[in-house]
Amino acid sequence: MTHDLAITGGRVVTPQGILQANIGITAGRVAVLTPDAVDAHEVLGAPGRVVLPGAVDIHVHFNEPGRPHWEGWGPGSRAAAAGGVTTVVEMPLNSIPSTTTADALKSKVASAQGQSLVDFALWGGLVADNLDDLPGLARGGVVGFKAFMCESGTKEFAFVDDAMLHEGLARLAELGQFLAVHAESNWITHRLTEQLRGAGRRDRPAWGESRPPAAELEAIQRALFLAGMTGCRLHIVHMSLPDGTQIIQATRDAGQRVTVETCAHYLTLTDADLVRLGPVAKCAPPLRNEKTQEELWRDVLGGRIDCITSDHSPCPTEDKTKGDEDIFEAWGGITGVQTLVPLMLTEGVHRRGMPLEQFATLLSVNPAKIVGLWPQKGAIQIGADADLLLIDLDREWTVERDWLQSRHRHSPFIGRRVRGWIEHVMRRGETIVSQGEAISTAGGRWLTRQ
Repeated sequence: MTHDLAITGGRVVTPQGILQANIGITAGRVAVLTPDAVDAHEVLGAPGRVVLPGAVDIHVHFNEPGRPHWEGWGPGSRAAAAGGVTTVVEMPLNSIPSTTTADALKSKVASAQGQSLVDFALWGGLVADNLDDLPGLARGGVVGFKAFMCESGTKEFAFVDDAMLHEGLARLAELGQFLAVHAESNWITHRLTEQLRGAGRRDRPAWGESRPPAAELEAIQRALFLAGMTGCRLHIVHMSLPDGTQIIQATRDAGQRVTVETCAHYLTLTDADLVRLGPVAKCAPPLRNEKTQEELWRDVLGGRIDCITSDHSPCPTEDKTKGDEDIFEAWGGITGVQTLVPLMLTEGVHRRGMPLEQFATLLSVNPAKIVGLWPQKGAIQIGADADLLLIDLDREWTVERDWLQSRHRHSPFIGRRVRGWIEHVMRRGETIVSQGEAISTAGGRWLTRQ
């Protein structure tokens, strides 16, 4: 059989291990993995290169429709692709409208189609007043639902109190759906913020003091309890604390269905970086100290955290810099989808010895499974979409502003040295990025749960 494309001579990272193999691609899917020659119309040689599955980032915020001046599907998806993310799952936040009704879901899909360079799926939202909208969102094709347990920082996406959280979990369980939660106690964070601001605190350390570990851990425990009572599967997003891992693991050991993610910024930045860099490094939950970060890495390497995401939450530069004098005034999100893969190659694979198979599990396999995109996405295996990264694993380079593709090119990682250069990015067998440059503008497909 003559395939459309053959990738030859690379070290291919698969669920079965690392293979010295050639890949045959037909109709956008992996058709053959073999040490033998592959007959194809086009051949791309990859000697000395590692071939990884494209990353699946299940936590990004693209603010279109309604706020394309923050981050539209075009620049957001180009940033994803340039960084080796071939599938994104967009979470509702401050789009207008936010994805909390079936009609809003249609608007979100329409805004993405024809613009997104990468394949995409969508979360629906659970907010303070949309219980009756949940079935329509589920039928419409969302892969899961998202709720905030604290104020989200935007009026478009209202947080849920305990009564709404409990009722929402029960209804989602009936629908066969699951809920991802931003787990921080609204009552703790709100009161501490009032106290600090009332005392005249506007400095950078005050942000972390307003959102202490207790706020995150209390919310995690509350969410787990309510999910357990309703039988709903739960996903904890952007966890920053190893103590949270212990709580979640004990619950899993008892038989409850729960998964957890952490983010690249919690594994690469600390609270000292917020003081040094300022609002560009502000996020929620806040960055923690170096000791906490190293303990979180032990949980990652020990297999106790399911996946690593970016929580890409961009904003116009002026919405960051207005926090220079008052840290509470800055938008609390990090622009990170493009740096996710390079940072984790550097800090995980090179610095801490993470096996490439585990890297692929954390950034591709598990996230695809969590949101129901497996086995179409997430791995290099027969029948899967040929979403591939060809990587020069040892090349060192510096993250520069001009490389960034997001609409607003600010990042706490500008100037950082990293190791592992993504030479080619393929979406369903088509090269969409070569040597850091996007060579296509659209073509991403909408995905629903399999």
